[in-house]
Amino acid sequence: MPDRLQCRLAEIGAPADVRELAAELAEQAVRDPLTGLYNRRFFDEALTQQVETARRYNRDLSLVIFDLDRFKEVNDTLGHEAGDTVLKTFSRLLVENARKADIVCRIGGDEFAVILPETEVSRVRNFLDRFFQCLENSGIKASAGAAALPAENLLSIADSQLLAAKCKNKSR
Repeated sequence: MPDRLQCRLAEIGAPADVRELAAELAEQAVRDPLTGLYNRRFFDEALTQQVETARRYNRDLSLVIFDLDRFKEVNDTLGHEAGDTVLKTFSRLLVENARKADIVCRIGGDEFAVILPETEVSRVRNFLDRFFQCLENSGIKASAGAAALPAENLLSIADSQLLAAKCKNKSR
């Protein structure tokens, strides 16, 4: 969509400042303002595209979703500013542990997703181990669920895995 808009603006001879503003607005439409990560709108489109591409070329693709544990308690006891700090820290650590090809998104209040192109399910464990080690040092607790192709609905499967992990973490 943004590329089409830029092409159209160029076709009609829009001034450079208008094209620049349009590019900024297009970027804002797909970014979470607090964390700077891609938002749910972008995630939904990217996941669909990545699944189609991986299936077409018989490539690996995995998805991991995260949910912060006891995040409501942070907001309720320490305030929303502290909650925002937790979200930003979690986001930063997620980006630092992801590869450049991975697509890192904030898909809900305290829910995050990472689309891992060219990654088979056995390699997801490496990513999660590395990430949770960094997370442990930060004091932030989270649960994760993962899924990989050839599964039909990656998000649904990853969500089921996430719910199971959350139940397990609550019992600790």
